[in-house]
Amino acid sequence: SSGINAEYGVEKLAVTHEENLRKMRLLTLASMAQDCSEIEFSQLVEKLNLATEELEPFVIEAIGSGLIKGKINEPEGKISISSTINRTFKEPQWLFIMNKLEMWQKNLVIIQESMRKGHFSVPIGGG
Repeated sequence: SSGINAEYGVEKLAVTHEENLRKMRLLTLASMAQDCSEIEFSQLVEKLNLATEELEPFVIEAIGSGLIKGKINEPEGKISISSTINRTFKEPQWLFIMNKLEMWQKNLVIIQESMRKGHFSVPIGGG
C-alpha cells in the first residue's frame, strides 16, 4: 500500500514540476515580448530551453491564452509581437493609465458640453 502512495506522490510531483516549467516559460516569454516587437526563434529556444519542434506549439499556446498577441513568421524564423500582458506593473504603466484616464475625462467634458449646447441629441426613453 505504501508503494502505491509513493508512486502516486512521485507522479504528482512530476506533473507539478512540468506545469511549473511551462508557467515559468510562459512568464519568460511575456517578459521577453514586453521589450521588443520581434523575437527570433533561436532566442526563444535558448531562453526557454525548448527543443525547436516544441517552440511553435508553445507560442501558439501563449497566443491562445492571451499572454501575448502576435504572429508566427515561420519563413523568417521569428515571432512578430503586437502586444503583451505586463508582467510587472510599475510607474510607467501607472503613468500610461493616468494619461488615458485624463484623456477620457477631457473627452467626456467635451461631450457633456456639446450635449448641453444641443450640438447633438441623445434619444431619451426606451422607444
